[in-house]
Amino acid sequence: MTVAVFFKTRAPASVRALAPALKKAARAALRAERTKGEVCIILAGESGIKRLNRRFLARAGVTDVLAFNHPRPAFAPRGAVPPFGDIYICLPRARRQAQLLGHSLATELLILAAHGALHLSGMDDATAAQRRAMNMKTIRLLREL
Repeated sequence: MTVAVFFKTRAPASVRALAPALKKAARAALRAERTKGEVCIILAGESGIKRLNRRFLARAGVTDVLAFNHPRPAFAPRGAVPPFGDIYICLPRARRQAQLLGHSLATELLILAAHGALHLSGMDDATAAQRRAMNMKTIRLLREL
């Protein structure tokens, strides 16, 4: 599993320094699935997230995290790492949520990276029960880091 982190919005050095931890959180969430391929974590601004939310999910507004699985290519050159999925995290939203929840921005970003990776692995949070299960798994994964 290859994980890369990209910044599509201004991010302070303290957030950029979290890239290795974000990769580790995503890998931990996908490890159980024995996933192979490349995952990109993209920290974006509100306008970018809003645009993706509208275009791909037909939802208005900003959200904290979006995850998109990539279809498996029919043919890939030998040794090439196939794309698996992208996790988009809204940095301004994460900052506000961290303040509301009383924890650090670093903690919130790790939660969102793991949460997005769990979505890539097939978990859903459409119902209250699914959301509880996903939240519990996220907490368990992050405690193991």
